[in-house]
Amino acid sequence: MTVRTRRLRRRTPSPFGPLALTRPTIRRVEATILAAGLALAASNSVVFALMGNLQDTYGFSGRGIGVMVATGFVTSLVVQLLASPLADRGWLRHMLVFGGVLSVAGDLLLAAGSRLSVLIVGRALIGAASGLFFPAARAIMASLSDEGRSARLGRQASSELGGFVIGPVIGGALVGPLGLRWPFLIFAVFALVSVTLVATQPLPTLVRTAESGRPAIGLLRERHVLTAVLLAAALSLPTGMYEALWDRFLTDLGASDNVVGLSIAAYAIPYITMSSLAAKFVDRWNPVRFVLGTLVLIVPLTMIYGTFRSPWPPMIFGVIEAGAQALAYPALQVAVAAAAPPGRLAAAQGLIGATNMAVAAVVSFLAAWGYGRSGPRTVFMACALGVAVIGVIVAIRAASPRNTLDEAKSFSSSAR
Repeated sequence: MTVRTRRLRRRTPSPFGPLALTRPTIRRVEATILAAGLALAASNSVVFALMGNLQDTYGFSGRGIGVMVATGFVTSLVVQLLASPLADRGWLRHMLVFGGVLSVAGDLLLAAGSRLSVLIVGRALIGAASGLFFPAARAIMASLSDEGRSARLGRQASSELGGFVIGPVIGGALVGPLGLRWPFLIFAVFALVSVTLVATQPLPTLVRTAESGRPAIGLLRERHVLTAVLLAAALSLPTGMYEALWDRFLTDLGASDNVVGLSIAAYAIPYITMSSLAAKFVDRWNPVRFVLGTLVLIVPLTMIYGTFRSPWPPMIFGVIEAGAQALAYPALQVAVAAAAPPGRLAAAQGLIGATNMAVAAVVSFLAAWGYGRSGPRTVFMACALGVAVIGVIVAIRAASPRNTLDEAKSFSSSAR
């Protein structure tokens, strides 16, 4: 009886599935998913440092390179929407492993290919790999246990962004001494390591209901999931704008390529360092209200970028805004995990990921078009206004009598 009691005390039950994991096992699974996610994100992003080399080496047009890059985003969006419900149907491990396999195949095609069509296929495979792996990984982080959920989701965000930043840095450093093909081959090995890691670990069992496996888009009918989707859209608006304009904007203000690169690295630092720290605050607040609080900071910062005439002020304010975004993202993930109906946790994560990608893609296009026609002040003001409008809509919804999630505790209980 004594031994049995001790074993039970060491277990931390998962509210999302019947598998109870010991705390050492939880830590081992978490470390595995973080390491695999870091490797996969780096493997998927290395191409961004090598696009100019691909264009110069094989003579591709700028339009062709653009199609190749866009293909990865489109396939990731579609796969997240269509495939994420499979994790809720019991295919969690398969999605993680198959995502890693697709990343390996994509990197190998990018290493071996010299024709644009081959590179587009490789990029499509890498996009599909992200669409399979990351919604499932976030579902695992949310489902390991109630205790420390927001901290795990924050560390997952740090892992994803850290890999996304590290990939181009390492790829750019390797291409000079080793040539164009070797960075892709090396990162294919990293992706293969991620496959091996996740294939050998025990994973939690997500709740499976009659609703599991249904299309993720149908979750928009759920009031609290829709609230999380709106918040994801609000956070993605500035991100999409910066992807399209940040380099051009700072260059127009007189920044050199090195300064632009420094600004991008500085913008990424708060995501890597603060996302896991955000858990200490998220656990004490309603996650929706927490994200709304960060929007109060993001809106004015976005609004004033277009007023600067030197590159240094937007760089400094950009780091501050990145800190607000880094705090908001784990809170958003907690809200998603809590708002998802039983048996639909991975589908909800896929829906949020697809929302982020779709909004960022549309805003990138509109921002690039608007910048040339109206200038930076108008574009930044329009983006800030969009974030503010969505924030007001969410605040009104949160204040509605129909909203039962008044406190963070209510979020947790609604997820069970």
